[in-house]
Amino acid sequence: MQCTRVERLPEGDDWLYEIKQDGYRAIAIVDGNSAMLYSMSGLNYSEQFPHIVFGLKGIRRGSFVLDGEIVALDERGRARFQELQNRKRSARPVVYYVFDLLHHNRRDLLNVPLSERKALLDDIASQFKEPLRLNPVFQTELATLTAQVKQLGLEGIVAKRAGSIYIPGRESDAWQKHRFNREGTFVIGGFVGEGKRFSSLIVGEYRGEDLYYVKRVAAGFTAGLREDVYNELKALKTARCPFVNLPEPNRSGHGLTAEKMKDCTWLKPERRCEMEFVERTSGGRLRHAKFRRLVS
Repeated sequence: MQCTRVERLPEGDDWLYEIKQDGYRAIAIVDGNSAMLYSMSGLNYSEQFPHIVFGLKGIRRGSFVLDGEIVALDERGRARFQELQNRKRSARPVVYYVFDLLHHNRRDLLNVPLSERKALLDDIASQFKEPLRLNPVFQTELATLTAQVKQLGLEGIVAKRAGSIYIPGRESDAWQKHRFNREGTFVIGGFVGEGKRFSSLIVGEYRGEDLYYVKRVAAGFTAGLREDVYNELKALKTARCPFVNLPEPNRSGHGLTAEKMKDCTWLKPERRCEMEFVERTSGGRLRHAKFRRLVS
């Protein structure tokens, strides 16, 4: 079941709130002493996260199916997507936050109200040990929760109607999410520097048939992720700049001028990336942007 992205979350007694985790959505299937972990697209995650599968096998509550998110935690215990992408090179803990129960002991729970599924999940979660965690549920004033979540530097909140059923594979207004930062998908047209130690990606967006430059993004990379991104993009190198609005005048001192473009490596605009950002300027540029992941 998918969340609808909204600018403003609903309020009222019928809404439950959860912290929006930033990781890989995953379904866990446990049947006696066996356990499997799958992505939403059906990819088998079991070999990638064997410690989570081992933890699932230790739960003695019969057979069941869980819905949750695999996340990597930073030094303050916050979910960080870049740490998850860099997990092979990082010592940061990777955990499985569980937020729903879909089947239990041959009983299909998809048409059972969320509040009842949560109650059944609480019993199973009583046996959770690391790296398994129950995603906390809050039934409180939204303004108070929002202030606390922002203060902790978490990425957002999910609101779920307490009486909602589970609709597999579909987006529903019964589940709504709000990120405190905006997000979007942008075309990669180059990077500053050369090789796997490039300093920033140069990204843009199509307006009609023309590709417009909107940002050089340097935030969000680890050394390992930077190398992985370079390896994905290096085959697209080209001599031609794909952006119609470059070079820029150097009015602010930060423009991508003709002189600075000498340090750029251009790419055929065939790959995209997902980024989060605070806002757009009046000219359509992104402010405080951070790289999240490559997308096909």
